[in-house]
Parts: sequence; C-alpha cells; structure tokens
Amino acid sequence: MKSAVLKSCLAGLLLIVGACAANTQQGSAPVRYGDELAVTLGASLQSMTIGGFNLHYAEAGEVGRPTVVFIHGTPGSWRALGRLLGHDELLAQARLVAIDRPGWGGSGLLSNEEQGSFAEQSKLISPLLHKLKEESGNQPLILVGHSLGASYAPYLAYRNPGLVDGVLMAAGAIDPELGKPRWYNYAANVWPISRLIDAGLQKANVEIWGVHDALTELEPWWESAAIPLIYMQGEADELVDPKNLDYAERFLPAANTRVIRIPDQSHFVHRQQSELIAELTLDLLSASSGECVIALLEAPAPNLC
Repeated sequence: MKSAVLKSCLAGLLLIVGACAANTQQGSAPVRYGDELAVTLGASLQSMTIGGFNLHYAEAGEVGRPTVVFIHGTPGSWRALGRLLGHDELLAQARLVAIDRPGWGGSGLLSNEEQGSFAEQSKLISPLLHKLKEESGNQPLILVGHSLGASYAPYLAYRNPGLVDGVLMAAGAIDPELGKPRWYNYAANVWPISRLIDAGLQKANVEIWGVHDALTELEPWWESAAIPLIYMQGEADELVDPKNLDYAERFLPAANTRVIRIPDQSHFVHRQQSELIAELTLDLLSASSGECVIALLEAPAPNLC
C-alpha cells in the first residue's frame, strides 16, 4: 500500500512539474531540430550566434513586415506554439518566428545558474529581437508567450525599452507572490526524487526558481508600460494559479490592457485556444500599427479595436 501511494505521489509530481511540456528536448539536438514540422508548415529553421551561444528558431512569412515572436514554456520548444506559423491570416500580415528558448530544442545548453535566470536568458534572446526589428524596417514587434513564456514576454519588453510594441500573455505567472516555487519544486530537488526525474524536468524545475525574482523586478514596470497588453488564462488552470487574472486586472495599466477569462479552460490554452490566440495577435498587430483607435476594456471579444 505504501509503495502504491509513493508511486502515485511521484507520478503526480512528475506530471505537475512537467505538464507545460510540448516535449522534453534537452537542447543537445542538431540545429535542424523540428525539421518535419517546419516542412509541414512551410517554415524554415534558422539559428543566430550570440558570442559562443547558438539560438535556434523557426520562421515563416515575409521579411519586411511586422514581426510576431512566439515564446514557449518549460519544458518545451518552438513547436509548442509553432503551429501558428502556418496560420494563413497571421502569415498575410506578419513575419512569424517561434524560438527555442536557451537550453531547449535546438538552442544551446546553459549552466543551472543561467538556466534559472531571466536576465541571462534575456541577454541571449534580445539580440534576435533587435535583429528582427531592424529587418522589418522598424515595424511593430509583438511577443506572444505561453506559460513560462508568458512570464518571459513582458520581461523582455521591460528589458528592451522601445523595442516591443505589444505583448500577449497566455496562462503565465505575472504575480510575484504566485510565481514562488511550490512544494513540488522543493521536492524535486531532494534525493531520491531528484534521481527519478529526467534531465528535462530537472531543468524545468531550475527555471521555476527564477520566476519570483524576475516578476518582482518587473512589477514596477507595469505602471509605465504604454504598449498594448493582453493577459488571457483559463479559470480552471491547474498549473498556473488563475489568481494571476486578478493581478492583471488590478496592476496592469487599464488604459492599454485587456484581461480575458476563459471559463472551464485548463492550462493548455496554446493547444485548445490557438485560434483565439491568433485572433488576439492580429488585434495586437492592428493596435500597434496604428490602424485603429483602441479602447481595450470596451472592445467586444476578441477584437481590441
């Protein structure tokens, strides 16, 4: 009986720690990681070298248009949001890029200290954002993140003043208090549990430890953020506390923020609400391009203008 209970608890622990995963790729794959999906979508796989580091990403659409960059959670890869690279309406309006965050997919491996630091990962992602912005002729750059990627998206905007023109956050922690490690994050560091978790989930656990500090650093930025912001989350999210919706309504700037509650929706909005994410991304493109006068709180769903 005790053995069965232990196995059940461990299974639950692994599920909770790793449930954001599209996969548990370790970052040691060749740069062509995800080639089959890229071919299906008509996307190309690229890489950018920053110092001695290699950042891998997939892209589709025409250079010279506004740019949308998709940022996955943990564990994960560009494929988590990558199917949106084949979305016809998005392709008609923007160049679409889905990155492998440092340490994942085809991107290079990091030390534990770097993996758990938003600041260090930002240093490796930001050069690509600047490159994409320049190649667009300074047209709008939109960031779309899911789960941990939704925590990274506003952090990257904060770290790069004037670069990002809109942010869509899907089911990510933005409240510093709700971004603190949970009991299972502590448990995952303790032997023998740590020995039972594969390297990908161990790395995901390392990343969670950086969330609270990054969100605390980010918190003062919300008041001054003047770009269009969207926060969306399922009210039945079992992995990221839905109280982040309350935080978004209280602390994100009301004049340029839209908060979308999705009843009975789990954490996996990137799979189950992909069309809504696409529509909202199109709204951000329109808003940031000055094609409409937006009143975020008065706009009917899902349009911002």
